[in-house]
Amino acid sequence: MNKNCNLVIAAAVMLAPPSLCAQHILHYNTPAIAGEKSVARKAEKKFIANALPMGNGRLGAMFSGGIDRELIVVNEITQWANASRGLDPVAQSGSKPGAGKDLEKVRKVYREGKYGTQKGGMEWMANEHLCNTKTRLGNYSTFTEVRIDTGHNPKKVSNYRRELDLKSALGKVSYSIGKANYTREYFISHPHDAMVMHYTAENAKLELEIATTTRHKTRTLKAEGNRLTLLAEVKLANDMAGFSQLIQVVAEGGKLTATVDGTLEVSGASSVTIYLTGYTDYLPVFPTFKGRDYKADTAATMNKLVAVGYAAAKQAHLADYQAQAQRMTLDIDCKPSGLPTDQLLKQGGSVELDLLYFNYARYLQLGCSRTAPVPSNLQGLWNPHSKPAWNSDYHFDINLAMNYWMVDPANLPDSFSPYVEYLKVIAESGKYVASENYGVDKGWAAALNSNIYGVAGPYNTGRRVQQAGHWLSQNLYDHYAFNQDPQYLKEIYPVIKGAAEFFVGFLAPWKDGTLVVYPTWSPENTYLSKQHGKLNKQCYGASWDQQLVLNLFTDCIEASRKLKVDAGFRKTLEEMIPRLCPQKIGQHGQVQEWPEDWDEPKDTHRHISHLIALHPGRDISPLTTRELSAAALVTMKHRGDESTGWSTGWKTCFWARLHNGDKAHWFYRFLNVKRAYANLFDFHPPFQIDGNFGGPAGVCEMLLQSHLRSIDNTAGTIGEAAFAAYQSDPANPKNFIPVVPPAELADAPYILHLLPALPSAWPDGKVRGLRARGGFEVDIEWRGGKLVAATVRATRDGSFRIYANHQLSKLVTLKMGEVHQPKL
Repeated sequence: MNKNCNLVIAAAVMLAPPSLCAQHILHYNTPAIAGEKSVARKAEKKFIANALPMGNGRLGAMFSGGIDRELIVVNEITQWANASRGLDPVAQSGSKPGAGKDLEKVRKVYREGKYGTQKGGMEWMANEHLCNTKTRLGNYSTFTEVRIDTGHNPKKVSNYRRELDLKSALGKVSYSIGKANYTREYFISHPHDAMVMHYTAENAKLELEIATTTRHKTRTLKAEGNRLTLLAEVKLANDMAGFSQLIQVVAEGGKLTATVDGTLEVSGASSVTIYLTGYTDYLPVFPTFKGRDYKADTAATMNKLVAVGYAAAKQAHLADYQAQAQRMTLDIDCKPSGLPTDQLLKQGGSVELDLLYFNYARYLQLGCSRTAPVPSNLQGLWNPHSKPAWNSDYHFDINLAMNYWMVDPANLPDSFSPYVEYLKVIAESGKYVASENYGVDKGWAAALNSNIYGVAGPYNTGRRVQQAGHWLSQNLYDHYAFNQDPQYLKEIYPVIKGAAEFFVGFLAPWKDGTLVVYPTWSPENTYLSKQHGKLNKQCYGASWDQQLVLNLFTDCIEASRKLKVDAGFRKTLEEMIPRLCPQKIGQHGQVQEWPEDWDEPKDTHRHISHLIALHPGRDISPLTTRELSAAALVTMKHRGDESTGWSTGWKTCFWARLHNGDKAHWFYRFLNVKRAYANLFDFHPPFQIDGNFGGPAGVCEMLLQSHLRSIDNTAGTIGEAAFAAYQSDPANPKNFIPVVPPAELADAPYILHLLPALPSAWPDGKVRGLRARGGFEVDIEWRGGKLVAATVRATRDGSFRIYANHQLSKLVTLKMGEVHQPKL
């Protein structure tokens, strides 16, 4: 190649658009940890904050990039310890047998206003009679650890680089020692369900020792030929759960030795490929949750992978991953710094970091939730701890739902299936909770905490969410809103209907005659604390409950119309909706958190569940319910700016739905600068992955919103056209009564709102492949903060209206595959 050609290539690289630069690569000049013989115990905290994660939904790993010793923590998403499984259905569900007989006794105390934790008070009664399941929850735990010793001296290394490429899902480590160049490449294949590690040397030979351990009970650990076999057990409360791992090594041009102490030694090789896979005995079948032939599956997966080989496995991995990842791209004009990611963080906020964090979120979503037996947990998939914070379990009062907010708008719909399958298990388990804990003979209920073994009963004390079926079901129907798949709707309808059936049986009249959920609480917050103490949380008719019940009933009514079933049940829901306790604007102009005006303007609590109708719900909007939206704005100002990771992510979404792009962006940047470890994992603190997903969900909301629907397609303004779920009570204008959805709502087109909350920090950019409800994909381009182009593609036959620049378009109807480009 001549000199001129080199100049042309260099110029092309320099002129490449920003999306081809560092916004897709996390990279570092140092290992995640160094000098440690193992990650266990003292190195865990540093490892989780610095090591780089990989995953295929079920199998995960994090690598340290150590020079003399590579340490890899392996996770399997069904590796759960210290829990109960295989009990009789009532016990396995976590139900409290016969507690329902005391429900009215408990409710009487609420109606009498006996607040507080004293004996006979609301807190004490809920705990004593309805909660405190005996079924062990347990905790998510590590799978194995792999150690690869290289014999290299860190002091002699130059040009060190550790990176994670979000476009290819490839992890890499490279460095030089003198004239020798060493590289490592890692990926976890979804098609082949295994991890692949590829080591190469230039001007040198590889000398490696490969070992593996587990913190659980080892039954077998042996090295034979080119394989390391590990068979082990995890201790449960009433059982032992088996699991296995296989490592197979292929060394090119060298010698491979299996040692008696269970290691594999490689000498004189030019390249080494290490394959790893493993499974547990878990099956998502209530109430046994066991039965997988994990040893046979491990062997079969390994044999298929080795037969394919490294090159073909990598090609399959790239094709599979990129087919998912490239469905959407976001480009915002910026000048890449070239800084390592940890230094980029120290520089403070930047558009470069905004983009990197967003792309990382999509990468993590694919890594921890694709066709797995269970959904992503509090840490997604990645965990170096034997017992992580909050058990790394499933929290039903925001965290699990938040993990899946981004899936549809960011065009990763295939990652939703584990959530669907898990909800089927929880619904089955929750039938016993409904009947035993609350005496409701139809439907299902679930409380705050759960695990992979389907626990649905209320834990700990009365100061917990007791009924979360409405919250969990919200994601299910919203996924249908995006995909418009009638087969999917038919699949999930029994779960949604079951959640609605429970609340039909559980809702009860309050003293004013309206129907309220009680006992309940407003997640994690307290009221009248000066009078009754900081643990005064049990309440009645909490606003979030009432908002979600309306959302659930509306979804169930619409689904039944779509499927042409359950007309009688539909009528029951329609008759109950107007009787639900209204939403109220309080004395400070705020959305009341409770039916009573107890809100405190100085309350900066991180949980703002009483705005759930603003997001992820669709029933409070500046375009349809202006008074409630103005009250939501007051609430947001009261709650302030300091937040934990997940709360910051939620506030990003709230402000986007309030059409304040700069405030939404402020929270998003706070999240990616002040709530990020060096590896960009969200810290609560410590690490919780929900913030990694909640903030980027807010980015999608800044660029496109599609939750409103046009029920009058002849109307020229959005206020006249869009359905409003609440209307002011003529007798009390500060009360807003739930509205029965009209029949035409079931087929009403969605309104695609373009650039509803574009921040001034992103004046020029474009996005391709955002998903909108109704079955559409949307491309948007803007310059100088103004919309300049848009394209809507139909993934199914359907209609929509566009709202942009404060103008509402006429109805647009497309056949599947057709494209519409509006005149702007």
